[in-house]
Amino acid sequence: MDQHFAINPELNAAGLAPSYATSKRLQIQNFLTEESAQHLYHCLANQVPWGFAYQDDGPKYKRAEELTKMSPADQNVLLQRLYKGAQNGFQYAYNCYPILDAYLQKWGQVPLLDRYLEFLNDQPMLDFIRTLTGRKDITKGDSQATRYGPGQFLKYHTDDVVEEKRVAAFVLNLTPKWDKDWGGYLQFYDKSGDIEQAFLPRFNTLNIFTVPQDHSVSYVANYATGQRYALTGWFRYG
Repeated sequence: MDQHFAINPELNAAGLAPSYATSKRLQIQNFLTEESAQHLYHCLANQVPWGFAYQDDGPKYKRAEELTKMSPADQNVLLQRLYKGAQNGFQYAYNCYPILDAYLQKWGQVPLLDRYLEFLNDQPMLDFIRTLTGRKDITKGDSQATRYGPGQFLKYHTDDVVEEKRVAAFVLNLTPKWDKDWGGYLQFYDKSGDIEQAFLPRFNTLNIFTVPQDHSVSYVANYATGQRYALTGWFRYG
């Protein structure tokens, strides 16, 4: 296991499993050791070349190098187009660094996140998640780094993509301070469209849930003064 990363040794996956089985979702605070969480937070805040993920006739991604070539006016035109698209269909807009793609394509930009991806696929992590979810067929995890700032969002969706073989989705929040009025909550919906549960993006907290499941990341208020940092992804079978 990489020396930078470890699950909080006080956590017991078997003890948490009944709660997960009941609701098919769970929030686990203090998921990593404090040192692990601090390493990752400082990496996200200071070392990541943030690109931009959005929907425009399919999923799109602009790397940081592309964004720097766009003028503020051009970036605003793109954002306004995304807002318009969000009025009548699925849409998202947030800063992103695709950790798995970067690892496989050997971008070499953020070595710490390469090591984090290896940690995510080490046996201690996979065994913890298998025990928690009751799914012994989980074989791997993937991840992306995300940063939501003012005006960014992820609309309602289910994560149901059969060919991706997703078992559970996760969001590891790494924002030290987040005001409850800023938005950016991970929200779950019942069949009537009411919000059944919503998780504040608190520091070093793992939110994990079985897919498919109706959820979204609520719009981050324009007056928010912080950035919502997280590592997100899926654990998969096959």
